[in-house]
Amino acid sequence: MAAAVLRPVAVRPTTISLLSGVALSATLALPGCGRLRASSIPLGGKHEEEAPAAKVAAGGSVAPAAPRADEESAAEQAEEVVVQAPASVPSAAPSEPAKGGQGAATGAFTLRPYASGQMWTRVLDAEFDIKLGPGMDRRLTNHQEARFEVLAASAGNIDKLAIEYPVDVSKMTMMGRETEEQDDLAGKRFVVTFAHGKAEIKNARGGTPSKKELDNLNDDAREPQAMASALKELASLTAKGKGDFSLAGVVALAGGEDDDTKITAAKASLRQLASAPSGGKSALLDVAYTLTGSADDDIIIEMQLTGTMVVLDAPARYQSITMYGPVQIRPKQPGGMEGRGTSKVTLTYK
Repeated sequence: MAAAVLRPVAVRPTTISLLSGVALSATLALPGCGRLRASSIPLGGKHEEEAPAAKVAAGGSVAPAAPRADEESAAEQAEEVVVQAPASVPSAAPSEPAKGGQGAATGAFTLRPYASGQMWTRVLDAEFDIKLGPGMDRRLTNHQEARFEVLAASAGNIDKLAIEYPVDVSKMTMMGRETEEQDDLAGKRFVVTFAHGKAEIKNARGGTPSKKELDNLNDDAREPQAMASALKELASLTAKGKGDFSLAGVVALAGGEDDDTKITAAKASLRQLASAPSGGKSALLDVAYTLTGSADDDIIIEMQLTGTMVVLDAPARYQSITMYGPVQIRPKQPGGMEGRGTSKVTLTYK
């Protein structure tokens, strides 16, 4: 049986890119299986927060799953990060200010358009524990750091964007032995030019990236605009003080869909707003996604991720995302390889 490289479904809740910008790569020995790229749950920065939040039910509904102690801990952390937030952070597209009403007492989040010179870093850490059969347990991890810089912007939209990947490494542990692999984007820089709604991506030498590189780069290229769309909707919810995101808003939080990874169920809700003595604000969101992807024509990978997301204000930007959930690997044809396990994905932005 030939060993193949598998990229489990990604997340960028802006990773999902939610998961995105989740770029998750890991090596997994599977017969006849190609590289399945992680999708994007994305937004722009670094992350370190833990609190499983919700559970995806049939039809995409979300039921609370985290113990009360975990909820209180996540809420307390949301208040802390507001005080410690860095001054230079990514921003989002503008929206109308809140007007009156009880929610206005808390205050809608302040949004501003993208501008040349803005920079932020997104850090992804993903962990997978997969059991394929007797003696075939695998632990897969991926650590990626992505730096975004707006090179040119007009009317609040990004015209040119640089994305650099100082670190992108995957590890697999099997039978007590660990192997490490530098992933496709490690140590590389790319420039994305947007024209007429399309993204043209070039490497540092002005050449066209490989198909493997483009699979992830296309997700990350659209993440900032998806982030802006999600934050604009959040601003409306914070003016009310509560509420659920629209389906389009939930998908935008995750960085959107792509050809390889589909969001088959999703929900996000504004759970809590917190204020700090400095006048800053934070929003704590419950998020839940079911992501489905395929590797070549042989297997289907499904992840059910639930967790929390912290968004900071002044201006509005992502702070952290933490999601947990089961992973299932099933064959498209009877008799193929099957497996199941658990996952944890964290993203932080700074």
